[in-house]
Amino acid sequence: MTEYRRCQGKSYMVISCDTEGRGYEYPMITENKIAGLLSCQMSNENGKLQFWYDISGRQTLKDWIDIKKAGSRLLRKLILALEKTIEKTGEYLLREDGISLEPEQIFVDTAAEEIAFCYIPCQKTEIAEAMKHFMEYYISHMEHSDRENAGKCYDVYEKCQQGYPVMEELLQILFDEGDIPALIQEEKEEPAVEKKLQRNSILPEGFEESSNSKRKRRFWREGIWNRKILKFSGKKVSAEKYAFEPEEYQEEVSNPTVFLGSETEEILGELKYEGDGNEANLKITESVFVIGSQKEEADGIISAETVSRIHAKVTKEGGDYYLEDLNSTNGTYRNGEMLNYKEKIKLEKNDRIVFAKERYRFV
Repeated sequence: MTEYRRCQGKSYMVISCDTEGRGYEYPMITENKIAGLLSCQMSNENGKLQFWYDISGRQTLKDWIDIKKAGSRLLRKLILALEKTIEKTGEYLLREDGISLEPEQIFVDTAAEEIAFCYIPCQKTEIAEAMKHFMEYYISHMEHSDRENAGKCYDVYEKCQQGYPVMEELLQILFDEGDIPALIQEEKEEPAVEKKLQRNSILPEGFEESSNSKRKRRFWREGIWNRKILKFSGKKVSAEKYAFEPEEYQEEVSNPTVFLGSETEEILGELKYEGDGNEANLKITESVFVIGSQKEEADGIISAETVSRIHAKVTKEGGDYYLEDLNSTNGTYRNGEMLNYKEKIKLEKNDRIVFAKERYRFV
């Protein structure tokens, strides 16, 4: 059982366990700060063992992918992070089968785009099986418009289906031979600054790819690409060789444009600003409308410093609207009550909504 709680200004994912793990693991994960793992505390509530993982300022990989769309660059970060985490946990006699690869139990620092995993003593899955299921999820949610990036991810998927994955082999798929050490060093030196995920950033600046490398990386042959797209995206493609055309994979628009003499966006709802600052009303123009302070990542912008980069979202389902906090630092409130992460609240007309300290009314 998993739930999300806020306590003393921090946000936690709480996992309750009915079964016990290896006893020595408990002090290992609660008394040590292990690189790559979320810090964890343990408690006993109503006879059930609970593990409290500090997820403050982070989002689940599932939420991150829903907003960003996955590609080979994010997969690179994930595999590099997993490789380092397996190495570090081994130093504490922790086995890799306790590292969860469930998308809702992998967390992303939204500012630095750093990956952190949960070590769950009572939830064991062999790494080969975990990677297989993870890659099935990943390629079904990734960006397909860039054929070369998507091709790398499909190659990693196929490698994981064959059995126990070797991280170095997966990295060889994602990068050219001989270039991995430089890229690993690049990851280490990359500053933890706020930035937008660059899906097309694959090779170091100035790196010129050889024609031989290009031939090796061109893994798709006649029919292969078609079968993969059909299996994982549900899109219908022709039987032509290299049947990829960018316009065939343009993102579908949930709410079609309305033409009234000129092109205008359809307004589905509105959050009217009632605060003391200079913020604007938020006109909800998407069925999934992300609210935050970062222009490149959010649909509705609130410039106040107290508002997180990706703070909350409003979704339209049928004729109803739902508000959800995205693990923001300073919280989201509906009619005075703070929302927990993952808590989805149906909005009613004239509900008072507060993002950190900025007040709105749903109309």
